[in-house]
Amino acid sequence: MSMRTRLILTTGALIAVMASGVFAAPATTTGTISKITVYRGQALVTRNISIDLPPNTSELIVENLPAKIIPESLYAIASGDIKVLSVRYREKAVMEDTREEVKQLDADIESTNKQIYQTTRKKEHLDNQWSMFITLREFAVAAKNEDINRGLLAFEPISKLAEFIQSKGQEYIEQTLAYEEQINELKKNLELLTRRQQQLMAGRSRTERQAVLFLSRNNGKKIAIELNYLVNGANWQQQYNLRAEPQKSSVLIEYNAVINQTSGEDWNGVTLSLSTAEPTMVAAPPVLEPMLVSLSSNIRNQMQQAEQSQQQTFSQVDRARQYQQSRKDNITKGLAANYELNELAISNQSFFLNASRREIEMFNEKVAEISRTEGISVTYKLAGGLTLPSRSDQQLVTIASIKAKADFTLIATPLLTDYVYLQADLLNDSDTVLLPGQASIFRNDEFVGRSQLPQVTIGETFTAGFGIDSQIKVVQELEDKTTRIQGGNRIDTYNYRITLNNYKNTAVELQLLDRLPHTENSSIKIELGKTEPALSKDGEYLRTVSKKGILRWDLKLAPSSIGMEAFSVKYSYTMEYDRNMQIQAQRSSGRQ
Repeated sequence: MSMRTRLILTTGALIAVMASGVFAAPATTTGTISKITVYRGQALVTRNISIDLPPNTSELIVENLPAKIIPESLYAIASGDIKVLSVRYREKAVMEDTREEVKQLDADIESTNKQIYQTTRKKEHLDNQWSMFITLREFAVAAKNEDINRGLLAFEPISKLAEFIQSKGQEYIEQTLAYEEQINELKKNLELLTRRQQQLMAGRSRTERQAVLFLSRNNGKKIAIELNYLVNGANWQQQYNLRAEPQKSSVLIEYNAVINQTSGEDWNGVTLSLSTAEPTMVAAPPVLEPMLVSLSSNIRNQMQQAEQSQQQTFSQVDRARQYQQSRKDNITKGLAANYELNELAISNQSFFLNASRREIEMFNEKVAEISRTEGISVTYKLAGGLTLPSRSDQQLVTIASIKAKADFTLIATPLLTDYVYLQADLLNDSDTVLLPGQASIFRNDEFVGRSQLPQVTIGETFTAGFGIDSQIKVVQELEDKTTRIQGGNRIDTYNYRITLNNYKNTAVELQLLDRLPHTENSSIKIELGKTEPALSKDGEYLRTVSKKGILRWDLKLAPSSIGMEAFSVKYSYTMEYDRNMQIQAQRSSGRQ
């Protein structure tokens, strides 16, 4: 085969290979951001890509990835006969063509520097001339004085000399001020030009973030791919508006989310979801390692531990939140955090080995409380296409608007406050879990204050306060106290009266709360006497707080019942105890 024939065949083969796309430039696209799931601190971004690619193996570059991307989170999902062979992340410096602008700026800066130089030299020359003029003036004045002393100088030459010196001095001052002003203006202009040049030069090189996908397919039709990645700089927090309409026995719950996203890319017309889940790209579970134990004969150390038992209890309980958070932080690191996770587990088990039953109960209660309020994982999918630009200020979106059935009642607790509050039991009969969060409270479209909403699951009832009702007044007074001695005991009798005034022209239902002293000491006997009217018959009340001395009346106040017509509640109780002892009040050990 001749050299010419081999050259022709080689060239033909090369053309065929190039035509097949092996050496063709890779396709580039930005795709379209279509779905966003915002977590606590991060967001999962989905870009939809639809593009024509040749058959067999192809390279696809997705450009303009955001600055706060988490590179290791990149993954792609393809459908049909498309296979994603690999996905990798890369950064490269991109040079922008700004040479004409830079060249013009360089020329302007050079011209300005030249003007500053020339103007400065002119001012220096003027300074030199003024120095010469000062010398000449001093010489002329000295000569003039000598001629005057000798009587050789007439008035007219003296006058002309004075005028000349004055005019030259004025001329110097004016020229000097003009040069200084010109130099200052030129320096300001130079500073602006230099700053613009620095900004433009900084823009000549930027970092381009790309995802490089290697794909394989059998035909050359248009393909559809989802590219997913996590970004930092995204967060959301729940927020509520509760709008009460007591006349309609309903409350409108406006469930909103305050979103902050500074990921570096704008989300335009996206399908948005909000989630409390913990995103993690770790596939391997942690490895449980053995825990060794031994015995200690240090009795002194054991005594110290016993003395500090209560302090250690509260210390461990307070650490429950930190323990839970540390576990969540480390589990996202996979096997790299295996040592930390095992150390946390050993510390926790060590506490259980040496703790009392009460200490363990308190710890478990705290962990259960944290798990209930923070451990729940919910996702809210918001309707419609939403736009959230990347910016530092917060953005508000609506998660749900729920019309909840409400059972309103007034709450009066004169021992704690003279105010009467409107309260409602609300039923969450929607399909939305309400997370704990700050709530703005409105009653008949008037803002009455702020409150904290608890976590409310689907079908659960919760209680919310709706501010003070200033048209109901309540006053408690101790009408009488008597004391008598019976044997070795002292018996104190207390008679109370509570007056309720209703200034409304409608009847109102009201729940009145008061209390007796409560004791677990058999040496003190406390008995409730007659109450007018009778206490509440509510089953939940009778099963719980009534046994702790809490008094409750479920009342209905007549319209305009004030003054002599005001509603009155009366009750009395006795306390019997050793006459040589005194009653000492103390705070309850825990909330009921």
